[in-house]
Formats: sequence, structure tokens, C-alpha cells
Amino acid sequence: MLIDVFTLFREEADSNGIVFYYSGVLSQNVIKAMGDSLKQKLQKQDEKGAKSRKVFSTFIEMIQNAMHYSPSSPDYVPSSPDNDISKEGSIIVGKDNDKYFIICANFIEKRFEQRIREKLDPILSMTAEEIKLAYRQQLKNDQHGDDSISKGAGLGFLTLARDSIEPIEYALRSAVGSEDELTCFYLKATI
Repeated sequence: MLIDVFTLFREEADSNGIVFYYSGVLSQNVIKAMGDSLKQKLQKQDEKGAKSRKVFSTFIEMIQNAMHYSPSSPDYVPSSPDNDISKEGSIIVGKDNDKYFIICANFIEKRFEQRIREKLDPILSMTAEEIKLAYRQQLKNDQHGDDSISKGAGLGFLTLARDSIEPIEYALRSAVGSEDELTCFYLKATI
């Protein structure tokens, strides 16, 4: 039975242009290995230049966000401070004609749903020029150090929106079996 399920999964992935898929624990070592694998896939498809760089940087931005903002598993006991594999996420890279799509999914604490909406909803209503302007303004903003939640300067979503050739998309869905504590956050960009 499991072979049939895997066969169906593989056939569906192939027919939908899936180039790369990962779901599991996240660490810097795992992200590096995934990045190396994606680079090889892009080279194999003879993808070069700006598009390849944008696909790769979008992939890294999304998976790093998943690692940084996912809550740790409650039953995780770290073996060493440098080996934190308590974070989990999923990412998919696919190709539809000449466009790549990258979709990332990870759990977030339910209390951060509104914060994500407040960051993403304004970006979704911006034009490409407004996104570029907001990006440049955020680069000059030295007040981001006051944000105790964000790990960076707040450029991540703006970078994704700037590089995406279609509006970025997101969804927040209740996580099954999380007793209403977690939400699954989905984010999509098209390059």
C-alpha cells in the first residue's frame, strides 16, 4: 500500500513540475544541503543568471524564515547548542512553463497570526514600484532593532515581493491536532 501512495505522490509531483521538495527538521546543515541540491537541479535544467539567483535567494529566505520562526517541538531535547533540529518545515520548488514557484510551510504560534497579516496585507496591495520604494526605505530604517520578534530588518517579505513576478500569496490554516496553539503558515512566490 505505501509503495502505491508513494508512486502516486511521485507521479503527481512530476506532472505538476515539481523540481524540489523537502519536509522535515530544519537546521543550518540541512538548509545548506538543500541549497546545494537545488543549485544542482537548476544547473541540470540549464537555468542560469538572474532567474537562477532569484529562485535560490527566494528559497533560502523562505526556509530560513521557517527555521527562525517555527516554535520548537515540546518534546525536543537538544544534543548540543549548535545542533538544534527542533524546528520543522516544508518547501517546494516547481516550474510551470518558464516560471518557478516556491512555496514554504511552517508552524507558527497562533498569537503571531495578526502580526503576519499586518506585515503581508499592505505588501499585497502595493504596486511593484511601491514595493521597491518600501524596500529602499526599510534599508535606511535603523529602528528595526526595537523589534524583539523579528530576526532581521523586516526586509524578508519585501525582498520576496520585490523579486516575485506575480503577487506573493499566503495562507494561515489551523494546524490539525495542535489544540488551537499552532497555525500553519504558507507563503508562495513566483520567479
